Amino acid sequence: MQEDKMVENARPPRQWLAFFGGLILFWCFMFLVCPALNRTFVAMDQMAQVVDEHNLRTGMFFYTDVEVTGDAGVETRSTICYRPHGAKLSSPMAED
Repeated sequence: MQEDKMVENARPPRQWLAFFGGLILFWCFMFLVCPALNRTFVAMDQMAQVVDEHNLRTGMFFYTDVEVTGDAGVETRSTICYRPHGAKLSSPMAED
């Protein structure tokens, strides 16, 4: 509660300073932290290579125009529709 009043009562220069401070933090995260993570973890680099190879637009929600994801969609539907069922266990209650 007290923090909300501090923001409301903050002078415009302080608000602008907070805004630009946030922009600087965002920039540091995008251009310093994320690339460092990409260099540190091998899996991230492999994922980046796959994205580049298949020309994926990672901001998209659906990749209907990419063949690899079309195949994955078919396989996923097959797995859901035709999932393997283990051996049926006989239950003493089922025989009655």
